[in-house]
Amino acid sequence: MEISSHLDITGQKILLVGFWWEQNMGDELILIGNIKLLQQQGKQIFVVSQHNDLLKQFISQEVDCSNITFLDEIPRGFRSTIKYLKKNGLQQLKTFFQIDTIILWGWEILTEESPHSYYYRFRSIRPALFLRKKLYLMGGIQIPKKWWNKLLFKRLLSRTIKIFSRDFESIVCFQEYGYKNVEFFMDTSYFVKANWEKYNHKSDQKYIVVNLNSKGERFFDDLVQSCKNYLDTTNGIIYFVPVFAWKGDADIRYFEKLKQQLNTDRLKVLPRIENFEDFLQILWWAEKIIAARLHLFLISSFIGLTTEVFPYQKKINKMKAVIKQLQS
Repeated sequence: MEISSHLDITGQKILLVGFWWEQNMGDELILIGNIKLLQQQGKQIFVVSQHNDLLKQFISQEVDCSNITFLDEIPRGFRSTIKYLKKNGLQQLKTFFQIDTIILWGWEILTEESPHSYYYRFRSIRPALFLRKKLYLMGGIQIPKKWWNKLLFKRLLSRTIKIFSRDFESIVCFQEYGYKNVEFFMDTSYFVKANWEKYNHKSDQKYIVVNLNSKGERFFDDLVQSCKNYLDTTNGIIYFVPVFAWKGDADIRYFEKLKQQLNTDRLKVLPRIENFEDFLQILWWAEKIIAARLHLFLISSFIGLTTEVFPYQKKINKMKAVIKQLQS
């Protein structure tokens, strides 16, 4: 399967709107891929996020951020609006008058598996919608069933020039729904690296890399059993990678739970934020990856590693089908 790297976007000043959570490797890698594709076309890029300093610190490991304008996320409530205006005045809002085009992007940006996602995404771009800017949707998108979400979805589609779907199943659904201007475009984490090549340094220590998140918590016992089997049959170690590191729902709490269950010093944390290249180098030589997070599964698949993924949401199985075709 041949993967196109040409992102067909009109306009010169492009606003990228997408984050649901900060310090989520999946969102960060999708964003890096988008930026690289747009920079190749000489676009002027604007990025909206909740915590710009944290975001710049991570993505600057992979892209030149010097010509990117970072904007605070548009507030959605009265108190957040007051705080926003005190910090920025009207200066950032004026930026929406300058842009030509919005790309609303993300892992599953529109899905009823995540409560209020249609409302959240609609409000996140409302100034640009009111100013009638060009709109593209990119990533995981599902057709809603609830009447309120249907209204918001139809409003978004009425302004959408094109949908870039990262899976084939969704394309069929859109065509049956009546929206024809949709095409497949690979999840842009694929473009983080020009090619996903083998790292030269190989440790003598054998190991596997694992992860779990709150949505995949029902698979915890399966993960424990897999880890016990590995520890009982090898002298290797287990790395737990906290793909999502933001407070409140950080993956690291499942490291603590796993540590209690396994009661071993052969379980370690594999950090990925501070030095992404070091993380990738360690990941490359893993004997196996066992994960819930989609983008740990994806980049492991790009590298060509043996992977086992827990299908906690529809997006997992849809992207498994894409990877299978990519590797055929």
